[in-house]
Amino acid sequence: MEKSIVPQPQRESYLKYRRDVTCQILLPTILATLLILGLGGLAIYSASAGSQSVSLWADIALIWLIIPMMFLAIVILALLAALAYGLTRLLGIAPQYTGLVQEYALWLNAEIVLWTNHIIQPVLVLKTWLGFIIKEEAHDPQGKD
Repeated sequence: MEKSIVPQPQRESYLKYRRDVTCQILLPTILATLLILGLGGLAIYSASAGSQSVSLWADIALIWLIIPMMFLAIVILALLAALAYGLTRLLGIAPQYTGLVQEYALWLNAEIVLWTNHIIQPVLVLKTWLGFIIKEEAHDPQGKD
C-alpha cells in the first residue's frame, strides 16, 4: 500500500510562521536548556574537583531555588492584598444590604409559618374529631355505659 505524501504549504504566512516558531520558541528553549545544563555541569565539576568554592556554588544554587519562590510569594501577597481590600470595601457596603436581606428572610419565615398553619389546621381538626370518635367507641364498644 502506497502512502500519499501531503505537500507542505508554501504560502508566505506559513513560512513566516515556521521562522517565528524557530526563532521565538525553539531557539530560546534550547539555549535556556543548554545554559541550565552547563551551570549544573559546572557545579558538579566544581564540587567534585575539591576546590574551595563548593560553598559558593551551594549558595548560588540556593539563590536559584529561592528566587522563583520569592516571585510566587509576591504574587500570592498581591492576591491576598487585593482580597483584603475587596473584603474591606464589601464590608463597608454590606450592612445595609444584609439588613434588607434579613428583613426579607424574616418576612418569608412568617409567611411560611402562616401558610403552614392554614394548611395543617383542617388536618388537625379532622384528627381531633376522629380521636374523639375512636375514643368514644373504645370506652363504649356496645353502646352501654
